[in-house]
Amino acid sequence: MKNRKVIGLFLFLAFVVIYSFAAMLLAVHVLPDNKWAELAFYPIVGVVWIFPAMKIVRLMLPGDETE
Repeated sequence: MKNRKVIGLFLFLAFVVIYSFAAMLLAVHVLPDNKWAELAFYPIVGVVWIFPAMKIVRLMLPGDETE
């Protein structure tokens, strides 16, 4: 169980770093110079990371609750 938490912690940290760099690169290279596009992009990107993060946190839970 302790190993699950440590592995989950490193997975979560790696995911957050990679996700934030990917969001930054998308914003710099793909977004047009349009404030309305930025206004839509950042809230969406700010919420979407939660769903994969929840999966990683579920992996850290004890028992067979990893459905």
